[in-house]
Amino acid sequence: MAIPDRIVSGVFEAAARARRDRVFHPAGVPLTGALHAVDGGYKQLLGSTDRPVLARISKGIGTPLGLPDVLGLAVRVLDRHEKPWDLVLATTGTGSWSRFVIQPVQGWSQARYGSLMAYRFDGGPAEWIFAEPDAGQPDSPSLAGLSAYAKTHRLGFTLKASTRGGPMRTLAEITIAEPEIGEQAAPGFFDPVRNHPPEVELLPRVVATVREWAYTGSRRGRGENDAVAEAGIAGFQGMPDHP
Repeated sequence: MAIPDRIVSGVFEAAARARRDRVFHPAGVPLTGALHAVDGGYKQLLGSTDRPVLARISKGIGTPLGLPDVLGLAVRVLDRHEKPWDLVLATTGTGSWSRFVIQPVQGWSQARYGSLMAYRFDGGPAEWIFAEPDAGQPDSPSLAGLSAYAKTHRLGFTLKASTRGGPMRTLAEITIAEPEIGEQAAPGFFDPVRNHPPEVELLPRVVATVREWAYTGSRRGRGENDAVAEAGIAGFQGMPDHP
């Protein structure tokens, strides 16, 4: 293990141990649902038009009394190799520069989720992924309010991608809700750096590497065993937790 690796991993391990939880987005609601691919290239990466998903909606800081917060949306879907593909999005802007900036918002209805880092699909140009909520989601950033809403409503999101300064293209429609009784909910964590198709690259690579060190430390600090902490292994519906 290199010195920078140990430093970054150690900092996040200590922070997670102190919080006894995730360093970021500790409070969240597990959800399940379905993804319907719209874009042909994205459908090819998934190997199917329709796929089940596991998801988690979360608050980044946990601000009280309805104060603005950085909101999060994490989604896991299987790719065409039947391996997990994790997307971890947080509220950002959608412009050429604002997509690089995390933005607190006043409610779930106003959230526009972005990947912050770019993706390269099958050797194509660098693109950022965004998710837009459907109408009707709660106007406050209360997690309890969203959870109550999800008990009687399905949450819809439009998944999009765009190059910097380029037009948006719709990748898929996602619909999620509270898990049915006995249905597996979201995994213990999502790892967008390790869990993606071999045809997909997360950019820039150096930032992805540092981000993975942070994830590893956070998982270790939460008490995950070494195999899970180091490899980022986590189960999906019908899949074992370990290879």
